[in-house]
Amino acid sequence: MSIGTNFDGLPQLDARAIAVFEYVLSRGSLDRRPPGASPELGLAQEEVEAACRTLLGLRLLRPAPGRPEELIPVSPDAAAAEVVGPLEARLARDAAHAQAVRDDLHSLMPAFRAARRRCGHQEGIDVLPDLPAASAMLGEAAADCREEVFSIQPGGGRAPHRLGDAIERDLAMLRRGIRMRTLYQHSARASLSTQGYVETLAEAGAEYRTAAELPDRAVVFDRAVAFLPRRADGGSGEGAVLVRDPDVVAYLCRVFEQHWSGATPFLGTSEAAYKEVGHSLRRALVGLLAEGAKDEVIARRMGMSLRTCRRHIAELLEELGAESRFQGGVLAERAGLAVPAESMVPDQRCGCGETVRG
Repeated sequence: MSIGTNFDGLPQLDARAIAVFEYVLSRGSLDRRPPGASPELGLAQEEVEAACRTLLGLRLLRPAPGRPEELIPVSPDAAAAEVVGPLEARLARDAAHAQAVRDDLHSLMPAFRAARRRCGHQEGIDVLPDLPAASAMLGEAAADCREEVFSIQPGGGRAPHRLGDAIERDLAMLRRGIRMRTLYQHSARASLSTQGYVETLAEAGAEYRTAAELPDRAVVFDRAVAFLPRRADGGSGEGAVLVRDPDVVAYLCRVFEQHWSGATPFLGTSEAAYKEVGHSLRRALVGLLAEGAKDEVIARRMGMSLRTCRRHIAELLEELGAESRFQGGVLAERAGLAVPAESMVPDQRCGCGETVRG
């Protein structure tokens, strides 16, 4: 049993210390000299001494006046005031200092925005140059989120260490009543780490779906703030672009909603997880083969490794009884697999600034 938090080397209150404290309460005092209370408590003398050190450190016991070897109990409220009070005061000072630094930094935003306007930068868009900057702003947006967050995560399964970093943050948002929706590609269903993550979060209320193809990554909070990867000038996507422009964010909302409506629900661990999307996967492969796309391009667009992609293509051609890609396309059309999926482009009948809500 463990109670409390270990601050600055304070001892941890455990079952042994609680037993000794209750004993002292019942007797009024405890003589630390052997044999002490060890026979009655069923503890060795060294265990009693260790428990006494813990209780002394937490101010729950103190030496009796004029009798240093005799310990007497102290009110837990008084002990808390003595032990935790200074820590709370320090935390309050640190919080006030952090807020003061934040206010000082935010006071420079008008000058920063004015300089960007002079240089021709677009209002409502900020470049976050690297992963630490992007992670810090993403964490702040998650903490400020009040209603919903949705994200598009193309590619295969996510790396286990990234899922580990995200799970507590995401669970905290769900506990606050935030609606959370995520789109993966079908290939993510084969990732054990992603399966486990999705199962855990889905049980807490998050929603997941998968599609054969998706556009680039995006995370949108409260339909007001969006994070996109940096892609200008052939960028690798490191860092992020923070977007607050309402028209751009509204467009991203429409893109997400259209993909979401056509995607397949994903609950995490399931032997049939891949079978549920087999038809969608085959149809996407047929479409890309019909376009004449190379294996490398197909693998990238389907969010899977080249080896896995070639295995799927080989299985598809074998299923169709085709000896070549061309023959496979003909046979797939006869089998109804070549019927194009719904367009990936948002409905152009909607106004550019309209937000489609799910």
